[in-house]
Amino acid sequence: MEFWTGLYLLSFLNMACCLPESSYTVHLNKLLFTDAEKDCLPGSFLTNIPNAKEMAKILKTISDKNNKAANSFWIGLKKDAGTCVQPDLPLKGFKWTVDNTIQSDVTKWKTEPQQTCTGSLCGLLSVEYSDSGVTSSGFVDATCRQKHPFICKRNVKVECPRPNISDTHDIIHRLNDPFTREIVCSSGANFTLTCSKDLVWTVVGTENMNVSQLCQECKKGYRRDSSGNCVDVNKCEESKPCDGSKPPTTDLTPVKPNINTGKSVLTKPTSLPDDVRMNDTDAHIEESAGDISNIIVPAIIALLIFIVLLVIVAAIVKGCLRRRSKNLAQRKAEAVALNGSSSMEKVNEKEET
Repeated sequence: MEFWTGLYLLSFLNMACCLPESSYTVHLNKLLFTDAEKDCLPGSFLTNIPNAKEMAKILKTISDKNNKAANSFWIGLKKDAGTCVQPDLPLKGFKWTVDNTIQSDVTKWKTEPQQTCTGSLCGLLSVEYSDSGVTSSGFVDATCRQKHPFICKRNVKVECPRPNISDTHDIIHRLNDPFTREIVCSSGANFTLTCSKDLVWTVVGTENMNVSQLCQECKKGYRRDSSGNCVDVNKCEESKPCDGSKPPTTDLTPVKPNINTGKSVLTKPTSLPDDVRMNDTDAHIEESAGDISNIIVPAIIALLIFIVLLVIVAAIVKGCLRRRSKNLAQRKAEAVALNGSSSMEKVNEKEET
């Protein structure tokens, strides 16, 4: 904990003694001047350019954007209606919208503003490019109803709220960067957060990640990746059981039944020197000729078939006997009805013979 305490103290001293450096964002979508002002809020504003140092940072940000198609950007420079253009002043009667000041060490205009007192005018930063980046720049005026890309400046007076993160964690402040935080969870996982212009903390590289769940433990078999998402643990990477090595052999290896005793035995494998060769008799155990399972199963099946056949034959014989008895009784009845008792006696005699 002494390491983290030292970092916190150093960060506090830096913030107490020095102002954080400004940061800029270049937006290539084209908006009206008033819409560009709103788009920078709440954590930023249309940039002012108070000195050459800030101008250099802005030009570098434009070069890093690497889009040479955009060469005019709204900045927070405006002349309201009813105020005249004043050629003898550094900002020609324009003011910075962030604080209504006219202070600036950079007053290079590429063209003189239109001479008017009735209409409002807004300021653009016009740049020119070469293979190495921006080569020249200056201010130009335009009607505020035109659409242009724009440059926002981070408002250092507006701080992002403390990140709301569940479970145990440490928050590390970066030096000279109030808009970035390093999060170190009790599990050892760490993440970098950045504060958007809307004063919302997001995970660098994964803006849609729920920051509040960064340090929550994943369910068993899962862990958080560098983006804060719970992912399935790769067991091959964790314990390396999949590196191609063969699993160790067990102490006891089952072998087939011994042909002499008819019983299965377990033998413990023994290591033999490489120069010792076993013949076929030692290396293999012959299969038992009297495998019980190979005899009992076919015998049971044959017995079942035999029983089924007996049942079928008995049913056929019984049916035949019943049919014969029925026919005999019918003939007796017919003989009695036609010839009387004498005919009946003849029938009986025939049966007896």
